[in-house]
Amino acid sequence: MDEFGFIAKYLSGLAGREALDLKDDAAVWTPPKGQDAVISMDTQIEAVHFPDGKFDGQTAEKLIRVNVSDLVAKGADPVGYFLSLALPEQIGEDDLADFCQGLARAQTTYGLKLWGGDTTRGVGKNVLTITMIGTVPAGKTVLRSGAKPGDLVCVTGSVGDSYLGLKTVLNQMDIRDTQSEYWVQAYHLPDPPFALRAAIRKYASAAVDISDGLFADAGHLAAVSGVSMDIFLTTIPLSTASTRWVLGAANHQKARLDLATGGDDYQVLMCAPERKISGLKRQANKASIALTIIGKVTDGAGVRCMDSQGNEIPVDTPGYKHF
Repeated sequence: MDEFGFIAKYLSGLAGREALDLKDDAAVWTPPKGQDAVISMDTQIEAVHFPDGKFDGQTAEKLIRVNVSDLVAKGADPVGYFLSLALPEQIGEDDLADFCQGLARAQTTYGLKLWGGDTTRGVGKNVLTITMIGTVPAGKTVLRSGAKPGDLVCVTGSVGDSYLGLKTVLNQMDIRDTQSEYWVQAYHLPDPPFALRAAIRKYASAAVDISDGLFADAGHLAAVSGVSMDIFLTTIPLSTASTRWVLGAANHQKARLDLATGGDDYQVLMCAPERKISGLKRQANKASIALTIIGKVTDGAGVRCMDSQGNEIPVDTPGYKHF
């Protein structure tokens, strides 16, 4: 099956009207009146961002979910995406069909349509890229640069499950039990707090999604905002499964740090003035999304990891480094 056959058979049914039936080399879109366009792009590479040899519906769903996570952190509503696939020859039609079924599931979850992209064959590993387009009321995009001293630092969901899922996939866990399935699911199918995007717009002064590790991404936010943060390690929320893993570790503090720096969580770390926290928590409760206060924004620079007594804990590697 050639490129145009693949597009006609598998991708055309995923396309929105902006895509011009995928018969042209561009898409046409007019943003709604009073809305700003928010655009984000993310690339996933086999054996770097997902396991070697894996190309299936889960791969497709994760590709969309991690891009949706970027827009959620901006308070934006995703509306469409462009897809670029650079695939080796060994990817067959059954693989492509499974992958596109995953795209369809994610599109249904997030109300998206495919707007276009590019497909090509290459050598080596799969390289998968999505450019995501969203909208936000004009002037309401939540940036990384808005944090102010006195703001509280909050995080959605739980942190560290995906890290343990990756360790399970790579056979690096000392103990494999029923918890492993939960962690692997968290790794392959992250669950960004999609229902909270309007509340993020309304209440957050700054936000970032956690892809590289909580402390690494907190550092990115603090640097752009020109502030410092104190984050208390024991307040970082863990799932029941990951809490059990920490309690079974020889060094509880190191185990918690591993979870907080592992990355691939795709939850949202945000800052908000203390007077707005109750409203933010109320909306999170309505959406059945956990929201936990883990620290405070202060004057200065950098991010400090603190223990429950207020002593600083050294963090040698705050998260994943791409270069």
